[in-house]
Amino acid sequence: MNENVQAPEDLNHEDTARLIVDFMHRIIKHHAMSITDKTPTGFVFQMNDCRVQSARKRKGLDDYPCKSGGMAEYPTFAEAIDPRIKTECIGCPPDAHPEEWYCAWRFSLA
Repeated sequence: MNENVQAPEDLNHEDTARLIVDFMHRIIKHHAMSITDKTPTGFVFQMNDCRVQSARKRKGLDDYPCKSGGMAEYPTFAEAIDPRIKTECIGCPPDAHPEEWYCAWRFSLA
């Protein structure tokens, strides 16, 4: 873990949310994202626009089934920040999803 990141026992909900959102913005550039359903112990991250999925939609293709990649990446990253963080996939292709987002993930402190 980067030396600039606080040790897990020092992290609180706000620190955890900030780190996860910062990560999302750094690696998932040019995507519209939102944070919803904030509680004292967690939040929901939504990918509102994804360049890959948007390009496929413009070409008349089905969504790319990216859920397995997210299931490998997001929980691993979150647990590296703080082992207490649990990640739940609310929906991600090939799952059905509403028009307002392509995928949604709940991050919560256990």
